[in-house]
Amino acid sequence: MVDVVEFDQEHTGYIKTVETSTKTSLAGIFAAGDVSDAIYRQAVTSAGSGAAAALDAERWLSEEGLGNEQAEFEAELLAELMADGSMDEKAGGGYNAYDDAGGRMTGVKESTRVEF
Repeated sequence: MVDVVEFDQEHTGYIKTVETSTKTSLAGIFAAGDVSDAIYRQAVTSAGSGAAAALDAERWLSEEGLGNEQAEFEAELLAELMADGSMDEKAGGGYNAYDDAGGRMTGVKESTRVEF
């Protein structure tokens, strides 16, 4: 990491962060916990610092337009399904997942059906 990010001059061996954030001198790299906290160095503060780093990383990815591929794919797929009519209402009752599975019964749970 020595050649990747800047280290704290006052605290040897600790990664320097920008002000009070978890951002380092290299965009997209965040430091948390024992590698950046020369004062407290405790598990509880490290956990909180790790959560802050995760939020900073998520924000950075969003600002860079990265990390949201799954949601974009789902939105595109839904738009495509809506456009080609494959999600149109069937027989006035709307979409029914049981129809796709064979549609054996309607309106009654199979486990409650008893024959005498």
